[in-house]
Amino acid sequence: MLTIAALASAYRTRQTTPSATLRDLLDRIAASPLNSFISVDPETVMRQAADADAAFAGGAPAGALHGIPVAVKDLIDVAGMRTTMGSQQYANQASAERDAQVVARLRAEGAIIVGKTNTHEFAYGPTGDRSYFGAACNPRDPARMTGGSSSGSAAALGAGLCAAALGTDTSASIRLPAALCGVVGLKPTYDLLPRAGAFDLSQTLDHVGPMSATVRDNAVLLDALAGQPAHSYARLAGQSVRGRTVGLATGFYLDYLDAPVRQALEQAQEAFRQAGAQVVPIEIAQVQAIYEAQQLVLKTEAYARHLRALTTNAPYQDEVRARLLTGADVLAVDYLQAMAMRTVARRAFDEALAQVDVLLCPTCGLTAPLRDQRTTALDGQEYSTTWLLTRLTAPTNLSGHPSLSVPFGADSQGLPISMQLIGRHLDEAVLYQFGQALEDAA
Repeated sequence: MLTIAALASAYRTRQTTPSATLRDLLDRIAASPLNSFISVDPETVMRQAADADAAFAGGAPAGALHGIPVAVKDLIDVAGMRTTMGSQQYANQASAERDAQVVARLRAEGAIIVGKTNTHEFAYGPTGDRSYFGAACNPRDPARMTGGSSSGSAAALGAGLCAAALGTDTSASIRLPAALCGVVGLKPTYDLLPRAGAFDLSQTLDHVGPMSATVRDNAVLLDALAGQPAHSYARLAGQSVRGRTVGLATGFYLDYLDAPVRQALEQAQEAFRQAGAQVVPIEIAQVQAIYEAQQLVLKTEAYARHLRALTTNAPYQDEVRARLLTGADVLAVDYLQAMAMRTVARRAFDEALAQVDVLLCPTCGLTAPLRDQRTTALDGQEYSTTWLLTRLTAPTNLSGHPSLSVPFGADSQGLPISMQLIGRHLDEAVLYQFGQALEDAA
């Protein structure tokens, strides 16, 4: 995989140039069978790369991401490119007139937008295999799901077709594809990053966030995306976790785990102990109710967002249409009660995190299923694949707590396993500290 750190070093030492890097990437993207990109504009990319070359030659690079190729989920506006949301409805959409705010911040640091990545239609699905443009394929095994909905961003990163990517996350959509494709993904604290210029699925649950090959790269991206934070999010990455406390999330978070994931979780605990941290069990109150409330808010807000298109029989992927229609009969009182659970969720995670520095659990209870696999056998019983894919990530979309997915091991087929670290609001720097410790141990 490409890393920001390695590319930045190679540029500084003149081992390569942005133009050489982007020319190679464009060739590889064109030849890739993974279907990770929906739109690429080679002429514009190479013009930006030439500008980056000139800035380096003149000793005036723009910022920490100068010349770094970044892919953007095709739910987020990039000036001069269409935003399709993976849907036939927007396949011939006019190009966006301006960048989404997060894209503008990346450009201000010198990033080059290499293209728009595939997405589950309208970001409404964790499987990542329902797009008008076809499914993105997992770089570890093209027959497997990437996870969704930021499917193309994770696949492109995992295949080394970019050095960084943007995704969105409503229940799992950054962390899950990151986990299934073996890359790093952060759902930041709610509202830390602006969503202006990103198509919304759920107005109160959506988050925009960075995806990367490494934990440290992710922190560098968040520094750029957050718009000149007072303290760098990367400042703690690499610092010792000795004497700190990790809370092993129990109860809800230990149910429905496949054997390789359970084994990796035990190994992650041991890795923290070897690094000098204490690991203690901790049960988060009412997580099942929090999960159910999040799902009800999601389906209600998603249906409301798409009501006009649904009533005019606009084209949707069949599975996405069916899922949207599950929100049609939600009562106002049920929606309001689910929204009231937001306070309960915030308090439950705050109380747990008052006792520990971070919470630890798997990102997902299984490794990448086969594409189109809609039920999964676990301990001799069949379960909804969609439910298994999202249950461990969705609660913090309601509570708003930052959550980082870090690759940690693989199953016997080489399919990635990832751990999720959950932190206090606005405590992303600490997540990166513990995430780096996990990455080092892996």
